[in-house]
Amino acid sequence: VSAQTVEQALLAQSMGADYLGVGAVYTTRTKADADNVSMDTMTDICAAVDIPVVAIGGITKENLSWLSGTGIAGISVVSAIFATEDIKGTTQELLTITREMIHDC
Repeated sequence: VSAQTVEQALLAQSMGADYLGVGAVYTTRTKADADNVSMDTMTDICAAVDIPVVAIGGITKENLSWLSGTGIAGISVVSAIFATEDIKGTTQELLTITREMIHDC
């Protein structure tokens, strides 16, 4: 379920959601009408629920590490992969950064 507030996240969890997509954490060209979610809100959502939270929206290998410490369980990306010439290499970099970051949380 998508959520942008703690209240939405708690409601989704209480109704049986098994994970949350939270964002957009950064401005994204993929969904231009998406409202951004602050890092504080992302952190608050992660702390409020017992289910995994996946960050989405405008995430790149350059800004991914800024999500460290928020409590996210993973990321969802589109443009970061498809806007590059080296899809395999970029995907591997994103995976490596995410694994290191999630391990630190």
